[in-house]
Amino acid sequence: AKEGGVFNHPKGIAYDSMLLTVSQYFMSYSSMPPIEEDQRAYWSRQRYAAYLREFAERFNLFEHIDFKTKVIGVELNEGDVRVCYQRDNQRQEALFDAIAVCRGAFRSDAPRMPNIPGIDRFTGELVHSVQYKSPDRFKDLRVLCVGMGETSADITKQISEVAAKCVLSMRSYPELRFRYTPSGDTIDSGSNRLWHWYPPELREKFREKLFKVLGRSANAHVELVLEWSRKSGGHRSLQKNDDFVDNVLDGQIQVLVPSKITGFEGGEVAFEDGSTMEADAVVFCTGYEESSIPSGWFGDLEISDVRQQLYKHAFHPDLGRRVVFVGWARPRQGGLPACSEMVARYFSLLCSGKRSLPPPDEMRRIIAEDCTRADEWFSNSKHTRTLVHYTHYMDDLARLIGCLPKMEDYLSSPQLLSHLICGSNIALSYRLRGPHATPELAKEVITSLPIAPSFIQIDACLETSLRERLEPDLTNRIAGVVRQYLGLPPRQRKHARAPG
Repeated sequence: AKEGGVFNHPKGIAYDSMLLTVSQYFMSYSSMPPIEEDQRAYWSRQRYAAYLREFAERFNLFEHIDFKTKVIGVELNEGDVRVCYQRDNQRQEALFDAIAVCRGAFRSDAPRMPNIPGIDRFTGELVHSVQYKSPDRFKDLRVLCVGMGETSADITKQISEVAAKCVLSMRSYPELRFRYTPSGDTIDSGSNRLWHWYPPELREKFREKLFKVLGRSANAHVELVLEWSRKSGGHRSLQKNDDFVDNVLDGQIQVLVPSKITGFEGGEVAFEDGSTMEADAVVFCTGYEESSIPSGWFGDLEISDVRQQLYKHAFHPDLGRRVVFVGWARPRQGGLPACSEMVARYFSLLCSGKRSLPPPDEMRRIIAEDCTRADEWFSNSKHTRTLVHYTHYMDDLARLIGCLPKMEDYLSSPQLLSHLICGSNIALSYRLRGPHATPELAKEVITSLPIAPSFIQIDACLETSLRERLEPDLTNRIAGVVRQYLGLPPRQRKHARAPG
C-alpha cells in the first residue's frame, strides 16, 4: 500500500486517463489549498496523486504511517481500543485511545457485481470497472457496458472508440450535468450557498425554466443532456461527466434504456424487453458495496446502512467517540475530501475532550431525522446510502465544531460576504472562525474564486435563499450589501418569511 489509495500513480486502480469530476478547490484540503493554480480545473489522476504526496510531505505524515500493515480485528475495551494487525506475516497488537476507520465506502475490494441467471456460463469476457485500465483489450470486440455513472461515462466513451460495437445498457436515465458552464468554468462553480439554500420546490421550477431557455438555442449535445436530466426524475446522485455524449449522437454508443439484463446463454445477452445481443465482453460499471466493515472488526457489529446507523455518517451510537468512520459521506455536489476533513476536525475535538457527542438516544433521534430528510432528497437513488447534501452536511458539522461562518460578521466586508453566499462553498469557508481557523488564507482563496455562474440568477434567488437560513431583518441587511457589491438593483418585498 502507498499514499493516495486508488489515485496513487502508478499502483492505484484508477485508470490513467481519469479526470476528476469536481474542481481542485473541492478535492483539496483547506489546510493546503491550491493557491498556485491560475484557474479552476479538473485535475488528472496523476495530478491529484501528486497533490496527496505533497500534502503528506508538508505535514510530515509519512513518519506516522505504517504501510504494508493489515488490520485484522478491533476490540473496544473499557479504557482503550485494541487493534490486531498483521505485518510481515506476524500477528501483532497495539493499544490506542481511539481509532479512525478511513477505508471509505467505495473500496476496490468490494465491487458490486449483479447476480444474473447464466452469468457463469457466458463465453465472453466479464469485467468490472475496477479492473479497467485502458480500452486496448476491447479493440474490435462487441462490448456491452452496463450502468452509467461518472466512471462509466469515461470507460464507455473510450471503449466505443476502439470496439466493433458498443452498447450502453441503463436501468434509468442519469441526472446528467455538463462538466463546464457556458463560460468555460467548472460546473461546481454553482455549488454555493445561494443555490443550496434555495427551497427545493422552487429549485425544480427554476430548472425547468432553465431547460426551456437553454433548449431554444441548444445544439444536439445540450439537448441530450437536458433530455436525460429531465427523464431522470431528479432526486439522485449527479452524473457530472458529459464527455461521452457526442459518441451517443454519432452512433458509436448505442443506448438501451430502460434496460435490464435477464440472462446469459453462451455469448448471448438477453434483456427484459425480449431483445438479445451477441457480445464478446460485458463491462459492469455498477459501483461498489457500501458501508461494509470487515468480518471480525468490532465483534458482531454490522453497518449495513450508513444513513440509518451512523450519526452524521461517521459515529455509531454504540461505539461512541472512540471510533469514527471517515469517507462514508458522499456529497451530491461538492468534494468528498471536504466532507471527510470536517469529520476529522470534529473527531480531533472529541479526542481532545473539547467537544462531546450527544447521548446515544439523542444520536439515534438525530440519525432518524437526517435519514428521513435524505431519503426524500435522494428518493431516486435508494441504494446509494452514503449520499449527503453537501452544504447542509458541512454546515451541520461546522455547528458541532464551532466554525460555521456567521454572515452577519461580514456586513462590513462586502466582497467576502458576497463570495460566501454566491461563490463556491469550498472547505475554506469553515476556516474563517472557530477551532483551526486560518482567516487570512481563507479570505484570500474564497474571494479569488468567481461568483455563481450566469445561469444561477442571483437577482431572483437572493432574498428567498437568505430567508431559508436567516431572520428577516438580517436577510434584508445582507441582501442589500450583496446587491450593492454585485451591482444588482435593490429589491423590496412587502412580506418577509421567517426561517424554518
